[in-house]
Amino acid sequence: MQILQADLIPVPGTDGFIHLAYAAQLTNLDRGVAELETIAPVDPLHDFAAVGSSGVMDADGNNISGTVRPFNPARPGDDAARTVDARQLQGGASGIAFFDVRFTKMKDVPGFLSHRLVVRLPGGKEVNELINPVPVGCQSPVVISPPLIGPRWWDANGCCEVISPHRGATLPINGTIKLPEQFAIDYVQINAKDGCCTGPTKDLKSWPFFGAPVLAVADGLVVEKVDGMPEQVPGEVKGINVQNAGGNHIIEAIGNGRYVLYAHLRTGSIPAGIVVGTALKRGEKIGEIGNTGSSTAPHLHFQVMDSPSVLDATGLPFVFDRQLLEGQVGGTANEADHAYESGASIDVSMRSAKSPQSNLMPIEGQVFTYNEK
Repeated sequence: MQILQADLIPVPGTDGFIHLAYAAQLTNLDRGVAELETIAPVDPLHDFAAVGSSGVMDADGNNISGTVRPFNPARPGDDAARTVDARQLQGGASGIAFFDVRFTKMKDVPGFLSHRLVVRLPGGKEVNELINPVPVGCQSPVVISPPLIGPRWWDANGCCEVISPHRGATLPINGTIKLPEQFAIDYVQINAKDGCCTGPTKDLKSWPFFGAPVLAVADGLVVEKVDGMPEQVPGEVKGINVQNAGGNHIIEAIGNGRYVLYAHLRTGSIPAGIVVGTALKRGEKIGEIGNTGSSTAPHLHFQVMDSPSVLDATGLPFVFDRQLLEGQVGGTANEADHAYESGASIDVSMRSAKSPQSNLMPIEGQVFTYNEK
């Protein structure tokens, strides 16, 4: 078992918890099936005691804590339990386990994190081992401003408990497995009728926030700019490859080895004066929400990462200096996403008063107001 990054950064969220969100690769080099009995986060500096409360679920609301998602895709005749989020790993197989270890106080976050791995092999033999620890908290999450303006912005496919398409995106890039999107957010806006649109969903004009301004979240330098890619028809994504997945986008270097990706921007919306090397100012308009690249509907894909690449990077946590928490989207992540993109109303529980949040990371499923005076 190997955690897929060199260190971990604890991040406080708008749900009241401090999160360690990450993934690890497990490989069974034996010939027989390995039964996973325990994969427990532990503190190697305090007698390997269990730490935090750990649990994750898939986008359909199923508890997948302590399971592994094998690399081999399902094939006709396969047992589904062998191919998706299982407690078994076939001989010679490898896969990914996902974690969200939560704490209520920063003082309880360990300085190093290890795992107790208990596996039962054929014949009943039990293997009980501790894996190499990784350092925790060597860095703090970067403090930035929100990239959007106005109310009812839904954090879809964000961190941390739900293994959404972002959290679950483990990509083979240049000989290693990368997690560029593990803290990424797909931002969409919910209208007054708790839906997406004013007309047919395939018509971009039906999406009121199509063309909404996108703001720079920090001072920095543009290191990549792509514009001129055409808009996709909502629900009909075509012609996507590794090179164009981000659609029209900007990558901004904000210092200390951190980069920000603003993706799927509207065609032609990036100001002509913004080119590679341009110095951006926090709050400056850098483009508009679009539906370019790998995008099934208008949205802003936003992430912080450790490399100036859409995919060849490790996603990093971040916190917004200010935001107003408005409410929570109900149902499972898949139910909400499918209903929203189909034009149906979704289940939204709104607060009687907006709750100010400072220096916290927005959590998946919550609804926010940003940058309103």
